[in-house]
Amino acid sequence: MEKRIRFICILSLSAALFAIGVQGYWLYNQLQYEMQRYAEELVGKIKEVEEEEFHIRKQEALDTKVTYILNRNVEHCASSGNEMSSSSFAGLKFSLKDTTKTDQLNLNFNPSMPEDSLLTGMERLIVNRFVPFSIDGLDSLLKVRLPEYVISCSPLEVSDTLNTVSSWQLQGDTFLPSFLVVKYMYSPLDAVGILMTVSLSFHPLLVRMGNQLGVSLLLILLLISCLWFQISTILKQKKIGKMREDFVHTMIHELRRPVQALKMCISFLNDREMRTDEKTCREVAHDAIFELDNLSAYLGKLKDMVCADGGITPLAISSFNLQELVEKVLRLLQIPPGKQVSFSTAYSPGLTHITADPVHLANVLCNLVENAIKYSDSEVHIRIVVMRMGKGFELSVEDDGFGISLTEQRTVFDKFYRSPHLSGKQIPGLGLGLSYVRQIVEAHHGKVSLQSKIGNGTKVVVTLPQ
Repeated sequence: MEKRIRFICILSLSAALFAIGVQGYWLYNQLQYEMQRYAEELVGKIKEVEEEEFHIRKQEALDTKVTYILNRNVEHCASSGNEMSSSSFAGLKFSLKDTTKTDQLNLNFNPSMPEDSLLTGMERLIVNRFVPFSIDGLDSLLKVRLPEYVISCSPLEVSDTLNTVSSWQLQGDTFLPSFLVVKYMYSPLDAVGILMTVSLSFHPLLVRMGNQLGVSLLLILLLISCLWFQISTILKQKKIGKMREDFVHTMIHELRRPVQALKMCISFLNDREMRTDEKTCREVAHDAIFELDNLSAYLGKLKDMVCADGGITPLAISSFNLQELVEKVLRLLQIPPGKQVSFSTAYSPGLTHITADPVHLANVLCNLVENAIKYSDSEVHIRIVVMRMGKGFELSVEDDGFGISLTEQRTVFDKFYRSPHLSGKQIPGLGLGLSYVRQIVEAHHGKVSLQSKIGNGTKVVVTLPQ
């Protein structure tokens, strides 16, 4: 059974960790996807600012009075640098000539370049020649249009004339990118541009994924809770099984003594010669009755506990004199041999009759007094106080016995619990007394509390409403 429980716990833990890992992997991919979308939208906003800056410069260029003449001729040019991998290519030769100056610009282009890209590049080249690009101008515009982002700009020169396309990428040292790097070629035919670095904030990303993160965290917490509940239930069942096993052994040990004593009494009574001694016969009969009372008490406690396990403890409520009940319990109490017990009682003035179950309340008081006698030295003084408390009353039983440690005070009312520190003292018991007390008190809608200190005795207080 121990191996099976361990196997189930390990299997459940492994399955839960695997499910959490799968959920985490899915969540990580969703974060990457949303980060990509977030970056694309941000790049779109930056491109809008770039276009706005270009159109401002273009408008300034259109306001000038200088006219350029564009001549287009086709000729064969020798390849050089990184323009082409073959030995020669057919190129396009453009001439830009200022009509008011002797200024002329000759350019060679790859014939495979799309015409729209070529025209766009020519337009940006001409505008940049009239109104040169300024990093400060773009940076000021970015601060106005995108004030929530921190964007730094730096010059960029591309040696490879074939790598003059604007692009962007995410960068960062963590599992999620923390920077967006945008390459903006403001004059691609001149192979010049700038590099913009944007510090990314995760708040917009969390807002985007608020529902997904909430559902994922809820599922993970639910899975962990189910795992904890399953393992705690298994461990609790294991503890209950251990308690049942200990209870059976304790019950066998406790019932063996009265049974053996009764067997000896029967054997004595079965001997004709020994039956002639009337004094011995009376002692044997007294011992037999005593052991039968002990056996009946054990069986009565078991019956009460089984009835209480049904959830409802049946009560026979009636009105009776509590002081008379206390005196009767003390008068009929059997003191174990070798114990010297003294009692003192105190009653609140005017407290005569109360309403409760007299049989169960007598059993509660008997259990408390028996525990006070049992868990003490050879001499013990027990003080019983009955006081009226508002609309109810309080019954306290205080002794000067062994006392209970602070850690054990939380468990002494649990069923079948017995202190491991008393194993060497050979004190009989089943661990049912205080559990029975709590169940009877709660059935009366009352409360029971305990105050104790090692070596200074124990005080149990029972409060019942009226």
